[in-house]
Amino acid sequence: MIAKLNYKFMNYKDNISTLLLSPKYKLLVILSIISIISLTLFSNNVLAGIEPSFLYYLSDFNGPIPVNMVTLSVDEKRNEIYVVDPDESVVRVFNHRGMEIYQFGDNGDLGQVFDVAVREDGNIFALTRGNRNPSLVLCNFRGEPISKLELKNLPADFSGFVPGHIISRHGLLYVLDSSSGRIVVTHPDGRVQHGYDPLSLMGIAEEKRETTQIAGFSVDPKGNMLFTVPVLFRAFKLTPEGDLTGFGSPGSAPGKFNIAAGIVSDDRGYYYVADKLKCAIMVFDENFQFVKQFGQRGYRPGNLMGPNDLALDVAGRLYVSQVANRGVSVFNITYTQQQAEAQQF
Repeated sequence: MIAKLNYKFMNYKDNISTLLLSPKYKLLVILSIISIISLTLFSNNVLAGIEPSFLYYLSDFNGPIPVNMVTLSVDEKRNEIYVVDPDESVVRVFNHRGMEIYQFGDNGDLGQVFDVAVREDGNIFALTRGNRNPSLVLCNFRGEPISKLELKNLPADFSGFVPGHIISRHGLLYVLDSSSGRIVVTHPDGRVQHGYDPLSLMGIAEEKRETTQIAGFSVDPKGNMLFTVPVLFRAFKLTPEGDLTGFGSPGSAPGKFNIAAGIVSDDRGYYYVADKLKCAIMVFDENFQFVKQFGQRGYRPGNLMGPNDLALDVAGRLYVSQVANRGVSVFNITYTQQQAEAQQF
């Protein structure tokens, strides 16, 4: 009996030795080690996140200014925010602390101003409306008119192009016709460099453009054009090369759109989209995945009422215009570090 047991043990030992020396076992050991290392690295991986916090309302020495549905524009070089109030035909300029430091346009020299864009040299493009069609007017830093800007060399299929929104970035002027959905990029002298027709890329017929208007519009640090189309419940990114990507879907759950409005993006790739009906700002990452939602209907600081236009300055402050004379709310965006959860194998 003992001899038989010794024989089985020796045979088992030989089998184990053979297994340990086999190429298949060595490969299994190597793969196991790689899996353990990967698990360790992943469990220690740090993911970036954001944390918004309410700061204040844009104000003068009398307190918050109760403006309604205004248009926002940032002078990145001087870190100032421009607030355009078409109803009063006035442009208010605020410093980085949210205090009004200057205003222009109320004397009527420019007509009705409904958008501005500040060049790097401090001069200002103003989009104005007199008796007829809108005009692009170049002004000095005081808002005093210098000359009119005529768009030259418009694409043939851009006839009837009517400027509705303007943005100055990287020495170029981006002009949107909100009704037709067409965008032109021009040099400072008005020479059109490129024309884009994103609604055509979506397959929107010409007769349906009036009911498929673009709402929010901005240009990110890389020159991508961002906009929303409320009736489609989607937001879009249009690259300088003409590639169009859309994201979003209708619904009441977080990350879904009711009435999409303003849109901006920061230098870390986060997208901020205002939803008028939800009274909230939704945040998406660079892959258009929903990250978080903040703000809710109400009159307390940090609450929102029909958020409309958005602007983001170089210090990471998000400006939100609203309805119902709620003024412009300012949020600070803090980038946080979040520990990733270990993946289970």
